[in-house]
Amino acid sequence: MHTIPPKPPTALRILHTSDWHIGKRLFNHTRYDEFEAFLNWLHTAISTHDVGALIVAGDIFDTATPSNKAQELYYEFLGKVAKSPCQHVIITAGNHDSPTFLDAPKAILKTLNVQVVGQVTADIHDEILLLKDNLKDNLKDNLKDNLDIVRAIVLAAPYLRDKDVRTGGSFELTGQRDIETAQGIAKHYQSLADHAIALRDEHQASPHQPPIPIIATGHLFSAGASVSSDDDGMRKETFVGTLGQLPASIFADDINYVALGHIHAPQKVAGQDRIRYCGSPIAMGFGEIGKDKQVLIVDFDPATDNTPHIHALTVPVFTKLVRLQGDTDSIKHALRPLIAENQTIYAEIIYDGQALEPNFAKDIKAFLTDTNVLPLNIQNNTQRRHVLQSTHHGENLKQLTTMDVFERLLDRRAVSDDEKDELKVAYQHIIQAIHEQDVQAD
Repeated sequence: MHTIPPKPPTALRILHTSDWHIGKRLFNHTRYDEFEAFLNWLHTAISTHDVGALIVAGDIFDTATPSNKAQELYYEFLGKVAKSPCQHVIITAGNHDSPTFLDAPKAILKTLNVQVVGQVTADIHDEILLLKDNLKDNLKDNLKDNLDIVRAIVLAAPYLRDKDVRTGGSFELTGQRDIETAQGIAKHYQSLADHAIALRDEHQASPHQPPIPIIATGHLFSAGASVSSDDDGMRKETFVGTLGQLPASIFADDINYVALGHIHAPQKVAGQDRIRYCGSPIAMGFGEIGKDKQVLIVDFDPATDNTPHIHALTVPVFTKLVRLQGDTDSIKHALRPLIAENQTIYAEIIYDGQALEPNFAKDIKAFLTDTNVLPLNIQNNTQRRHVLQSTHHGENLKQLTTMDVFERLLDRRAVSDDEKDELKVAYQHIIQAIHEQDVQAD
């Protein structure tokens, strides 16, 4: 457990979080209790640790059409934070979010000091937010009368879609499109940085203005970032090859901190402390069992030139996930102490004993009847291997991604390797476009 030090008296303290995915199901099982528990914990953490600004770097919801319950949890949380000492909330859209859905209530939310950036607009200044300190108790006496103190400049960039940054038309080579898109994103961040630096220098000319940090957000896949696991809720199709990967160099050196979302594993980028993924706060799949989840608390103190001091705050496990594998006896033996815990536990159970056990799933479900251990995924690997060995084409579609299926098709059509690579990249673009379609837009 990490200890969070008290906030320095003159510092701005932000909390960086992302990838909530409110409404996401685990093997079709709803998890609203977990999302509610996390948001309640986060609200408490904001007050306990004297957070002045909350940054949510995308993927607030799991789909572009969140359920009524998911929306209720979101708005109830924002209402609570509005009543807390936290003065600023910045929310940017991720690739799972509907930009227009997030933007719809932005005028109302702004009255609660919640600033939402769902999509890019014609005016780049819409993504440049000035955080001004209205509570002067933590400033030096000679600053208390200055009503225009800027605590930070935030470059609130949402997830940047191809259409947001690329002005060209269609290309015969999909690789050229990727290059154009990456260049467009880099140009967008450079433009944001240029405007922010000019704005910072303008405000810095005030005799009572302390040094101003520049903070950027991003929801993107940075080159070299590590995906947390093969089962972390992310779509594998968007990570094949180099599709969508961007170098850390797109973030200007003048940016003091980059709050990233999109990758579910917490990590720094390109060895730079200032560029961080905080990761998802809840395990999105059984592949993340045992991996710590966290939010990041970052202090910017004018007394130390606004060098970001970063502290990881571990998020509690709200519902335990377990993965059990073996024969029937060993699995039941492992289940008994879990049943005795008398708390909700999500289980993935994999049978790989010698006997076929065709009724294994039914047997396990009966064994767990009237317990708090919920078998969300039961697999009989022995039976599956037997089926595969007895047929030439037997495969379980549930175990395959859409890209896996597409690759099988290419193999059957005897497509050449060179053509395969080009077709796979083109197919990835199609899948990505489908997932990124804003179904809430007019």
